[in-house]
This record gives sequence, structure tokens and C-alpha cells, in this order.
Amino acid sequence: MMTEILDVMGAEMIVRRDAGMFVAEHPVPPGYFVPPHQHDHDEETLLVMEGELTLIGEGGETKAGPGACCTFEPGQLHGFRNDTDGTVKLVVLASPGVQLAEMFRHFDRAARKGPLTPPDVMAIAAEYGVTFG
Repeated sequence: MMTEILDVMGAEMIVRRDAGMFVAEHPVPPGYFVPPHQHDHDEETLLVMEGELTLIGEGGETKAGPGACCTFEPGQLHGFRNDTDGTVKLVVLASPGVQLAEMFRHFDRAARKGPLTPPDVMAIAAEYGVTFG
């Protein structure tokens, strides 16, 4: 697979692999926020390579710095935010990852037509087994 660069709600995602397991680099800009959500199909792992990420889950908020590896099972509520002044560099892994990869591509296609509203994001996500709340 050739490298694919997607716009995921205003942040770049560099897809490195999408067969068997989804693998992408995700530079997260300051202020970027992914609200708490859950995946019906995919296990998702976030590996913090650089910077500090605020993780949001059922138990509240925690900080994750370089080397932190956080895995979320299907159905587990999770989200994240960059509260710092710098870019947080993540590696996103998802297994099996097919649904997640297609959802990110859908966000990219939709963003090319204009800014996404929260209802747009929720509707697209729902098509791929992702719900917010």
C-alpha cells in the first residue's frame, strides 16, 4: 500500500497499513478534541510518540506522555484531547481496522466538500459502528 494522507476532522492522518491491521501516524494539533466514543467492531490502540495527550474515558481523564500505550476494546468508551501548545504525535493501531479505516476515509472525502458539523461527524461515524457519548 502506498502512503495515504487523510484529513480527519482537521488533523492529518498518515495511513501506513490498512490490511489485517490499521496503522497510521496521527499528528494531533493543539486544541484537537475527539469526544468520548466507542467502536462496535475495532480494538483501538494509541501509542504516544511525542508530547502529552489527555485521555478521556469512563473513569475520567488521565495524561499520557511519550511511550504511553493505551488500548480500548470494542464497546469501551474513550476519547482524547491535546491540551498543550505543541503537536502530539500518535500512532493509531486498530484491529481488524477495516471499519475504522473506511470511516477516516469518509471523513476525508466529506471534508473536501466543506467543514463538517458535529451532526455530520456523528452520522458518518454511525455508518461504521462508532457512537458518541
